[in-house]
Amino acid sequence: MLPRWVCALGLVTALAAPARGAGGVTVVYHGNCVVAGGIRAQDGTPAKAWDMWQEIYLTGAPTWLAPHTHRGAECITTVYGVTSWWFAHGDRAPNAPPTIVPVAAGQTVYTQQGRPHTAGDVGPTLQAYLGIHLLEQGSDFNYPAPDPSAPPQVKTNSYSVFKNEMPNQVPSHGTLTIANQVLRFVPHATFAIPASPALGYYTVIAGGATMLEKGAHIAMPAGATITVPRNTAVTITATMATSLAATELIPGAHP
Repeated sequence: MLPRWVCALGLVTALAAPARGAGGVTVVYHGNCVVAGGIRAQDGTPAKAWDMWQEIYLTGAPTWLAPHTHRGAECITTVYGVTSWWFAHGDRAPNAPPTIVPVAAGQTVYTQQGRPHTAGDVGPTLQAYLGIHLLEQGSDFNYPAPDPSAPPQVKTNSYSVFKNEMPNQVPSHGTLTIANQVLRFVPHATFAIPASPALGYYTVIAGGATMLEKGAHIAMPAGATITVPRNTAVTITATMATSLAATELIPGAHP
């Protein structure tokens, strides 16, 4: 059950409100991150497999997580409020000063593999973001990167609306694009996803849906991530007013 303060925020009910898009499906937010060269192992060679994480992370203010890095890429799209993103070096140069980037609802920010950073909420409202971590298989979720210029660590009402790991994913070669969307469905609306070279990850945020894949109906309860293999067509049908987080890992650069 969601905490009362999450429900009071209105994030879930807002995303599940009746849609007015064509066919009853509306793209509420979208954003792409291009991962140049793909995910790399520590020796610089292409990662042999990926660990994929999809999450909606929500916090109150003040919040600052501890500074860290990832052995992989991070792509976030803010879905409520303003997320503050701290980078140890503003322009990625070793001697550049730190910077804080505000990421408003509907905006996307990309964190390159190995870049020291952290996220926070400086207020005045709560914030929530759809966060994708595409990591070298077997690596930790993050690695501490202490920095005296980082904001002091503090948490206020932090909560993962959902957080799911899809380990040991077969990678594509070279540059890829992480494409995020939040979709809103009216009851019984359908969304057809054609077969493509992309890997797909779909999570009901609120509501309920079913996925039709190769003649089989797959239940999509809230909070469970369903993976769609490459070159596989599916159709998602909402059983009620529903919001959905959708991520595709698309070979090549698609800004």
